[in-house]
Amino acid sequence: MPRPVWTACLLFWLAALMTGCSTVRPESAPGVAILLSDRSPAFVGVQREIEKRVSQRIENYYLGGSEASNSAAQKKIQSSEISQVVAIGLPAARAARGLSGKRVVFCQVFNYEDTDLVTAWMKGVAATTPVDEQFRVWKQLSPRLKKVGVITGKNLHGLMEEARAAAHENGLELVHVEVRSDKETLYAYKQLVPKIQGLWLVPDNRVLSREVIRDVMAHSVREGKQVAVFSHQLLALGGLVSAESGYADIAEQVLERLKQTYRDTDAPIAPLTRATIRINSVMARRLNLTLPRPLQGLAHAP
Repeated sequence: MPRPVWTACLLFWLAALMTGCSTVRPESAPGVAILLSDRSPAFVGVQREIEKRVSQRIENYYLGGSEASNSAAQKKIQSSEISQVVAIGLPAARAARGLSGKRVVFCQVFNYEDTDLVTAWMKGVAATTPVDEQFRVWKQLSPRLKKVGVITGKNLHGLMEEARAAAHENGLELVHVEVRSDKETLYAYKQLVPKIQGLWLVPDNRVLSREVIRDVMAHSVREGKQVAVFSHQLLALGGLVSAESGYADIAEQVLERLKQTYRDTDAPIAPLTRATIRINSVMARRLNLTLPRPLQGLAHAP
């Protein structure tokens, strides 16, 4: 082969080789890595909704409950070419907090301020439905409602700021009491009952247990207090208004947040946009409340 031809072939081969290497080993690959705290429906439901909306590559990882398995999942995500990570649930968010060189969005985490999850590269999506929508329906159902209590653990500044603004907007006064355990919750509620007309029950598992929820609901029914609850299931225990978020809305806000460029001025938590609200028609009658026409479609008999 003549030398000029051989040289040209060699240069063409080297260029092709270099191009091939750049496509086989990119610095980052498009797609999303999803880390789930466990396989509970609340987490898997969000995962499936994300999968419906992402056309690129998805890698799913699950924490196993032991320190060794959690460390293994964290290492696999760290070594993945995918740079975008969704952490679902508090254990997953804690594990994702230890990653480097990734952009993380966490969701289904109620007390994110308690664990210092928000960083320059890690943001969140709210775990509660829009408070304003729930308070608006509640006030419309019970126009004489004036003072509402809420009992939580510490470090819920973001949620309480949103709740106070929503309460003010709807002509309500919010009385917030902080406790340290579920044992203190029932005592604090009994002390609060004479001062309020209703209780806004939030899903703070640090100060709530199944037993305490049942005791609080039973005491509310005896005292004729209205309770806005975070789960439709709690209507059967005497809740008046319930508000739940949907997996689809959570997934949409997570993916929207991944598209954003994180800035120091960004809100640490992106709000959800929709709430599924139900009204316990049996409890409404017991409390001598009449459903106005716009709310009749929300009536539910548990």
